[in-house]
Order: sequence, then C-alpha cells, then structure tokens
Amino acid sequence: MNILYPVLCYYPSQAGGPANTLYWQNTELAKNNIGTITVSTSFGIDKNSDEIQKLGDSISYKNHLVEFTEKGIPDALKKSVKYLKEAQIIHFSSIFFPVTLPLLIISLRLKKVVVISPRGELYNAALQIKPKSKCLWIALIKRFQRKINFHATNEYEAGLIKKFFPRARSVEVINNFIKIPEMTIVPVENKFIFLGRINPIKNIHLLINAFYFLVKDNEDATINLVIVGSARLAYEEKYLEELRSQVKELGLGSRVSFRGHLEGEEKEKELASAKALVLPSKSENFGNVVLESLAQGTPVIASTGTPWEILDQKKSGYWIAPTTENIFQAMQDILNLSEYEYAQSRKNCVALCKNSFDVQSNIHLWVNYYKKVTTYV
Repeated sequence: MNILYPVLCYYPSQAGGPANTLYWQNTELAKNNIGTITVSTSFGIDKNSDEIQKLGDSISYKNHLVEFTEKGIPDALKKSVKYLKEAQIIHFSSIFFPVTLPLLIISLRLKKVVVISPRGELYNAALQIKPKSKCLWIALIKRFQRKINFHATNEYEAGLIKKFFPRARSVEVINNFIKIPEMTIVPVENKFIFLGRINPIKNIHLLINAFYFLVKDNEDATINLVIVGSARLAYEEKYLEELRSQVKELGLGSRVSFRGHLEGEEKEKELASAKALVLPSKSENFGNVVLESLAQGTPVIASTGTPWEILDQKKSGYWIAPTTENIFQAMQDILNLSEYEYAQSRKNCVALCKNSFDVQSNIHLWVNYYKKVTTYV
C-alpha cells in the first residue's frame, strides 16, 4: 500500500505541528510495510540551514520518500500528479491548500481513495479569515463529498465535518501522536510559557493581561512570562507588534520576553523549566504543543477552544474558558500548589503523554484506518 501526502510544510520545517506529526507517523508506517510519499513546499524551512540543499530532490527519511519544491504551488501540483500514479490513497492535510481541489478531481478520476484532514480549518475562528473564498472552496469540495473520507483529531471537529459535509463517505477520529522525547532535567523556574504561532487566534493578548494581574497579586515574587514563536504572515507580524506595545504599556518589559522561534533541545529546555504552558487559543483542532509540554512533565493550562478536557480529568493541568480572569486564576492555582502536589502533577503529565499519545504504541490505529478506507464499498 502506498499513500501520497501533498502538504504545505514537512519536517524539518517547524511551521506547524502537522509537519512533525506526519513525519513521525510516516516513520512508523514504514515499519508496518506501508509506503508513503510526501510532496511538500519549502515553507518554514530556514533558507540558511543545510536542509535547504535537499530541496527539489527526492530524499528518504527512514524509508519514506519526501520531495520538496522551492518553485511553489504549480510545481507541487505537478510532482504530486507524478507520484499519484503509484499511490492507492491520497491524504490531504488541508481543505484550503491550493493543490487540494485540482488533485482531488484528478484522484477521483483515477479512482484513488481520498482522505482529508481539515486540521482545524472548519472552526469558526479559522473560517473568519477570508470567509468568502473559503465558503466557495467548501462548496466546491462538497460536490465530491460522497467519495471523500474525512479524518478529525477530536470529536468536536468530527461534528463540524458532518455539519459541512453531511454525506461524506466516512468520518473517523484519530488523535495526533508524537515521538516521545527524552525528558530534559533542569530546575523548574517561576515562569509560564506560551509556545506557538504568534497569531490572533491564539489569544496571547489575554495571556499578557492575565499575567499583569498575576504580577500585581504576587508583588514579592519574581514571576516571568516567556513567549516562544514566530510571526510568518503580515497580519501575524502586526499582531506581534501589538503584543510588544501591550507589554510596554503594562510595564511588563522586565517580566515578559519574546524568544522567537525555538526548536530541538532549546525548546525542550524552555518547556521543561516552566511552571506551566498556557495555550489560551480561541480554537485548536488539537494543539501539538500540549503534548510537547506534557512530555517534559510540564502542566498545561488550555482553553475550552482546544480539545484538552482530559487535562482536568488526569490532573495534568486546567481546561478553562479563554478569559483574562480564568487564565489568571489557573496560573495562580499553579503557583499555590504545594511542592508535593506540583511534583505529582508533573508525573501525571508524563504518564498521560506516554500512555495515550505515543506514536509507536498507537500506529496500529493508522494502519487499521488505511486498510479500512481501501475496503469500503
């Protein structure tokens, strides 16, 4: 069985969680005799890194094939069509990626099995960005829904898919999984961390407001906030400037640091040394950063716009409505935990990540899913 993935970004790009998720998934699928071919643009890859030398070439990552292109969407489409002939399944990681619709039409004509993972694109907050063009795109995709299998990363997203595509061939829920990294052993500092894109959908301004009240209530303590992430698009850069201005106006310049993009050991060290990760997003279809934090034993404060109710259930953090007051109170609760309670919370985080989200232990779910969609009548 061969599967083709046309994507915007792929490892070593760190432009989004799926870049890593799909890489880990494909690595494990190869061990189960499922071949994968990924065609990706160079989006999110550092032009000064050694990896850029590989772009435009077919390369192998642990027995799965990847082809990057620097020539944009037309070349990505052309190369995807070339590999489509070898594939039984074509799995899209976006509804709105420009190659999706033309490749979908070609795939159906060639009688390929089609899977689409919207990855949060059907959430209201996401649809509010360029709503007219997205409405048209959805209407066009809907014409082919009877022949499309959809994948969701949580039950809420599955409900949205069924709302927009009520006659879809199938809708299946499978979590994102990660390769569990080694824990980084460093002292825990009196700081909170945000990790992710600098994007208005992340509600970072609410976190800064909440942190301001946290500092006021704990004047005798040195508490810091670290914001890790990059702004890649014009409206994200504007939002970043607004956040910097907000920090200055609130007099938090010595307490809040913007670290930009971090990865690898440096990112893991920041996570491991934080009291908690805060993800106050308006919406997230999953939120891979939550898993990255849990893997380092760091509790997570996530908004109810994310599918992380299990944080409360497993005593690994808090699942709260994204308001300034709620974010402030959750951070204060973290600070108020006894040494024993906090240590136990960190143990719970690691156990949750290893038991439920390890890619190696859960790859059978993807193997079975791909077998199932190829046997539907």
